[in-house]
Amino acid sequence: MKKIMIVITILLGVVTFSGCTTHTFRYDYDELMEDLTRAEIIYMAEEVFFFEIHWYVGIDDSEYEVVRELTVDETHDLIRALSSVRFSYNQIWLPASISSIYSMQGYGIKLYYGENQFIIIAQTGDYGHGMRKLAQVRAGRTVTDRDWDNLFSEFDLD
Repeated sequence: MKKIMIVITILLGVVTFSGCTTHTFRYDYDELMEDLTRAEIIYMAEEVFFFEIHWYVGIDDSEYEVVRELTVDETHDLIRALSSVRFSYNQIWLPASISSIYSMQGYGIKLYYGENQFIIIAQTGDYGHGMRKLAQVRAGRTVTDRDWDNLFSEFDLD
C-alpha cells in the first residue's frame, strides 16, 4: 500500500509541476515613456521570428515596413492605450517545455530609446534590441484580436 501511495504522490507531483499556469501582464506607461525618443507603427507582412529555443533572435529592418512615425501626442496616446491592454501568457513549469519558437506578424509598435536601442511590441510578444532582454517566460504573451485592433483604430493605417 505504501508503494502505491508513493507512486500516486509522484504522479500527482509530475502532473502538477509539468502543467502551465496562465498569467496576465500589462505594460507600464511610465516605464515605456522613460527615455523614449520616438515611436513608429510598423507592419510585418510575413511572419517574423523573434524567439527560438531559449534565445531572442535578431530582427532585421527589412522584415517590416514603417507605416508611420508618431507625433509626441500620438505617442503618449498610444502608449497610454497600450498600458491598458491586458496580455496573457502561460507560465510553464518544466524548463524543457519553454524551448519554444515565437513569431509576430501584422501591426506592431516600435519604440526607440537612445541611439541604438529599441523595443518592438506586437500582438504575440515583444523584442528588445540593445536593451535589457525581456523575461523569457513572457516571450509568448498575446492579446486578443479585438483589443489589438482597437489599439490602432484611431490611426489611419491604410
